[in-house]
Amino acid sequence: MNTDPTDSSEHDNLAGQSAAPEFPVADYRQYYGLSEDPFRDDPEFAFFGGGGRRALLEQLQHLCQFSASLLAVLGKPGVGKSRVALELANSFQFDDDICLLTAEPGAGAEAVLGQMARHFALSVDDNPSVGRLLAALRHFAQIADEEDRLALTIIDDAHHLDEKTLGALISLLQGQDSTGRRLHIVLFADSEMVTRLDQFNMHDVLIHDFDLAPLSLEEATDYLNFRMEMADYMGPELFTEEKVEPWWRRAEGRIPRLHEQARRWLLESVSARASSGRPGERRNALPLVHIVVIAVLLGVLLMVFIYQGDSGAPERESTTRLPESRETQTLTLSPSNEASNRTELESSAESEPAAETVQTPESAAPERALPESPSPEPSVEERPEIPQPDEASEPEETSAPAAGAKTPTEQPPSEEPAVAQASSLPDIPEDEQVLLSWRASEYTLQLLGASSRASVDRYIEAQPNRQQLLSFETLRQGKPWFVVVTGRYSSTESAREAINDLPEDQRKAGPWPRRLGELHGEIRELRGL
Repeated sequence: MNTDPTDSSEHDNLAGQSAAPEFPVADYRQYYGLSEDPFRDDPEFAFFGGGGRRALLEQLQHLCQFSASLLAVLGKPGVGKSRVALELANSFQFDDDICLLTAEPGAGAEAVLGQMARHFALSVDDNPSVGRLLAALRHFAQIADEEDRLALTIIDDAHHLDEKTLGALISLLQGQDSTGRRLHIVLFADSEMVTRLDQFNMHDVLIHDFDLAPLSLEEATDYLNFRMEMADYMGPELFTEEKVEPWWRRAEGRIPRLHEQARRWLLESVSARASSGRPGERRNALPLVHIVVIAVLLGVLLMVFIYQGDSGAPERESTTRLPESRETQTLTLSPSNEASNRTELESSAESEPAAETVQTPESAAPERALPESPSPEPSVEERPEIPQPDEASEPEETSAPAAGAKTPTEQPPSEEPAVAQASSLPDIPEDEQVLLSWRASEYTLQLLGASSRASVDRYIEAQPNRQQLLSFETLRQGKPWFVVVTGRYSSTESAREAINDLPEDQRKAGPWPRRLGELHGEIRELRGL
């Protein structure tokens, strides 16, 4: 076993390219004023929460504490599963028992369970059997439960585990009590793992699987700019969708390949400037940020000498104004703003109320409106931005619900898991009509997901609150998938509080809040609405 969380499958054929780039990395680090290489292979680099990663992390954190289910995060190689696994391991308290492993091809049950036992500092023989290891781990989980500590094992590259090892891990979850505070297991694996897990078909162990999708073009562009920002880049965004689009297609969802494309472009951009022979080829001698600050300093000093050469005080005042943003400093050098800047330097005490008046035009207009001497047009920085109405949210708030449901003004968001009356839409099940009639901004609790309609129907029929359960059909990896939900809540907080009021079996399943807007999208896509 390997305790390094880096997913080796996510870095195929890239190690050699990363170790020997075409140009020195220091070239673009110096030019762009970076504190570190933003595209280095470092699992500890800042976590990017876009692309659904932050929402997935929050769901895993919730289920790891309150569910007795086996959790599986599935995705194609290179989409970032290893980074989510590491962030999940680092997100819990220091006194919790967290074991993060990376499975290697051919790893057997003795190796995996032995690594877990050694991490938790359990007393076992030198060559213990699988049975002894399982007994020791069960005893450890029981003690952790009594001491109110979380015992969690996270296994990255879990698709390398054989069937015997998977069966042993699942057996550790059998016999969990309703509190769910025993041993928790999260597997990070390739997408094909879901088929192997479904074959075990253990009725007393629920399996929650999550799909980690590759970054879209927009998300990939945001991701590259995020990496630059985390490396202390302070200039305008370098990466646009137009620039990133060919890299994104060649990467095919693999983030390490995207890193290589971005690194190569940065290196080539610095090399082109150094060899172009154009004015400005010396710009790579100093970081871009330093050059801008020096230019602004020279301009301010020149302005001070021209207008206030008889006193040294303005020079000190101008120096104290240097930490402004580069855009504001650049505009102060224009001829149209020199006089206003000089006035600010001479009377800084009076500039504060003026700035406040500009930022709140609706309150200043009645007092300062003088028809005979209108105020000058505000500069680009000073012009307040008038908020525009959110047109995208209007259809959701003003659209009429289904025929049998009450309008938002007639029925506020309910905190109780009551089922609303459904409208009669053709070819759409009644439960789905009820869900579509609820507001997209509200939340419900997901209890169960299964690949069989018959299994869902049997589950609902066996529940004491079956009248308050709803089900809908969606697709998972192109195949039918049936989900059971309950309740209607105005926020995730109120939904989480309602979990304590659910029957014991449903609490044991580890329900989690889901936004109704997401469910609406899945239903409409399947039904062609």
